[in-house]
Amino acid sequence: MKIKYLRLKNWLLVSLAGLLGINVSCDEMVSEYGCPVADYKIKGKVSDPNGNPITGIEVETRWVKDTTKSDGSYALLINDFPVETNTFDVAFTDIDGAENGLYKNDTVPVTFQHSELTDGDGNWYEGSATKTLNVTLQPVEK
Repeated sequence: MKIKYLRLKNWLLVSLAGLLGINVSCDEMVSEYGCPVADYKIKGKVSDPNGNPITGIEVETRWVKDTTKSDGSYALLINDFPVETNTFDVAFTDIDGAENGLYKNDTVPVTFQHSELTDGDGNWYEGSATKTLNVTLQPVEK
């Protein structure tokens, strides 16, 4: 009896989902199937208060990471669903310990407007936009 009830319940749920349509989230995995997408690039340099570049700082937003190079540079490329205003919180974390000095972590929001996107293909790819974010990290006081 219980198995018949479960089969009936599952059949009703599948039928209802078929009638109403199934909502698929637009993310990187399904973008090829018809979800609008755009590329957002955030690049820049991380330095100390004297203007010296800092290497070994992890720069991260959402699911994308980079580590600063010897000249303090980094670049993040975020492939995301384009909305009118997209804000990415970019986190700067000192991950190498005292090797290059100790610095306080920081988070800086970067906002893109849909109107900043260029070179879209007129289909699902709505284009790209780039912002430069240079950050000065403060040393940890001893």
